[in-house]
Amino acid sequence: MSARFQLFPKFYRVMVLCLCLVPLAAASDWKYEETRHDAKEFISGGYVHVHSTVGDVHIKRGDSNMIRLEYRIKSRNESSVKEAKADFDVKGKDATIEFHAPSSGNTAFEIELEVPQNSNLDIHMKVGDITIDKIEGDKDLELGVGDIRVAATQSAYKLVRANTGVGDVHSNGYGETSGWLGKTLKYRGDGKYELRAHVGVGDIHLNSN
Repeated sequence: MSARFQLFPKFYRVMVLCLCLVPLAAASDWKYEETRHDAKEFISGGYVHVHSTVGDVHIKRGDSNMIRLEYRIKSRNESSVKEAKADFDVKGKDATIEFHAPSSGNTAFEIELEVPQNSNLDIHMKVGDITIDKIEGDKDLELGVGDIRVAATQSAYKLVRANTGVGDVHSNGYGETSGWLGKTLKYRGDGKYELRAHVGVGDIHLNSN
């Protein structure tokens, strides 16, 4: 296989990623920002559902059974900042946090979420990055464009499935990946949790220690 042909997949991935990120780059000149906070009592071993459109989310391990939320709204329009909101609801073992912003106005969220150390995570975003610290529990992560980074103890998982439509899967100790423009990783272990991650365009990083 020629060197030129080998380089084509990487070149193609870069081009697709650049096209997908054009709208986000155009909105990077934020003129208005506002930071908000919320917190609710929860339980260990529950399910945390997060749905957002554009922005970044960082999920951290807490030292209590509280969910603590801090999020920054950024936009080019002041009215969009005022209209943007987060619906935060807890019912039994399920906590749901949904972020809403006007369809116009180039609005993004920067989300910091602290959850109990044993929490099952269900995260769905369109554009941005998802970063998850070492949290015990199942994980179902879906992202349209951006990167997913998960700090995870390999021995905790019985199943890991990670794939990208266009992009790479970087893992430490989870085995080899397969694929061309997109990559797929399948791993089975002796743990009790499952990790499923999908990115349309971007990379997945699984950091095991």
